[in-house]
Amino acid sequence: AAEEARRNRLMRDMAQLRLQLEVSQLEGSLQQPKAQSAMSPYLVPDTQALCQHLALVKQLATSGRFIIIIPRTVIDGLDFLKKENAGARDSIRYLEAEFKKGNRYIRCQKDVGKSFERHKLKRQDLDAWNLYKILDSCKQLTVSQGSGEDDTTGMVTIITGFQLEDPSSFSVPMQ
Repeated sequence: AAEEARRNRLMRDMAQLRLQLEVSQLEGSLQQPKAQSAMSPYLVPDTQALCQHLALVKQLATSGRFIIIIPRTVIDGLDFLKKENAGARDSIRYLEAEFKKGNRYIRCQKDVGKSFERHKLKRQDLDAWNLYKILDSCKQLTVSQGSGEDDTTGMVTIITGFQLEDPSSFSVPMQ
């Protein structure tokens, strides 16, 4: 029951983050400077978000309002997809250029210290395994930044390319 509650909370939080992103995109298009205050200063796009919505990620990076953190697992995911996915290739080129320039708004997160190894999950459900790795990265970030419950400096927003309208279509670990 606790595991199911945790999963439900995770799905609810992800849906809420997606809504926040959509709202801030709409508000951003209206040029309201206060728009992004609902979102944390740290944005962590997953592999799908970079492949499908690179233009949006670039826009967020150039806004100067966020620091975009790219976990190692996301780079590995792009590397894995680059042969058949043009979006992955474009993302890799963009990230390499930004890292080389030393863009302070886009950072590669080194491998998180000791994360929970889920080798069985990696074989059975790569999407869920990658999500867990991203969550490990986010947890490390929030622990290092935040000072309390209502302190948004320790918040991290995950940007996903997954369609979240129908959570039941995901595997159980992914939910």
